[in-house]
Amino acid sequence: MSNPNYQIRVNRNEFVWNSKEGELTFDGAPALLFWDSAIELFLKTIEEISGNDVSKTVYEVTGFRMGHLVSSYYEGRTDVVELLNEYSEIYKSAGWGNFEIQEYSFEEKRAVLRIHNSWEHRIFKLADKNRAGVLLPSHWAGILSGLFKQDMWYKIVKSQLEGHEYDEVEIFPSNVTISQNIHELARKKEQESIMELEKKVEERTDELNSLVQEISSPIIPVLKDILVIPMIGKYNEERLSNLIEKALVELTRLKAKYLLIDLTGIKHVDPYTVHGIQKLIQSIRLIGGQCFVVGVSAELSIQILSSNVNLEGIHSFSSLQQGVEHAILQNGYELVKRK
Repeated sequence: MSNPNYQIRVNRNEFVWNSKEGELTFDGAPALLFWDSAIELFLKTIEEISGNDVSKTVYEVTGFRMGHLVSSYYEGRTDVVELLNEYSEIYKSAGWGNFEIQEYSFEEKRAVLRIHNSWEHRIFKLADKNRAGVLLPSHWAGILSGLFKQDMWYKIVKSQLEGHEYDEVEIFPSNVTISQNIHELARKKEQESIMELEKKVEERTDELNSLVQEISSPIIPVLKDILVIPMIGKYNEERLSNLIEKALVELTRLKAKYLLIDLTGIKHVDPYTVHGIQKLIQSIRLIGGQCFVVGVSAELSIQILSSNVNLEGIHSFSSLQQGVEHAILQNGYELVKRK
């Protein structure tokens, strides 16, 4: 039986294809081959589902952890410069692009990399992106973090997508960690969710306030020249102001003479509300109308008296019916029982 393995060397790297098992190894380790367009679709899907902020953090975390994993394969190596050059050759052979160590300082634990034609750049260019990729820069930060045994991070100094000949990435010691990035992203998303929820609550509150204003204290025409305004619940400055404005507008529009203020729906009245009723009555008088207070229970009358607000001279009735009958008489009509 013929050998199912196909072997090729690229520089110092060995690729072996096992056609029978459908497996590929790269320097003895299992590997995969993907088209750039497939990786582009994969990354694009992540961005579509997660959004730019989340996907950026995902790329950085993934790249950093991949780099840290790679550095663990070379545990104990002290010839860092030679090792970084080996990395460059490996990535070049694998189609990851051309990586060059431009500057390096073991004492400062700092390195400057120049990357040309990386797969990330090819994909971003194919997708018409106008910003540099972050997966490979964070990948190198992970490699150097593993080699130096210290948290490292990156800064993109130049980008091919901005017209430069190569991507230039500076790697340096930093307090930034992958865990911090994840936590900061989680807090940011949490804050965004809270702000979105607060916005929805505010919008809903505005809708409810508008609805309350529409359905509370409606102006009801009863008979010719006679309107009724039922007061319901508790009143603040805004509700009282809307109540007075609505009463003045409707009384003028309908050319009515009498407004019956119905307190049947109010169980407890505070001095502020009583003052508001007095202000409403005075406002109606200024445009030539008359007000009657109806639906005043014994308990409510005691509360009004204890408020020390002077409602002297204002007609009041215990029921709406009595108030309507009085207004009809004042208007020159009378109720006659049909025989």
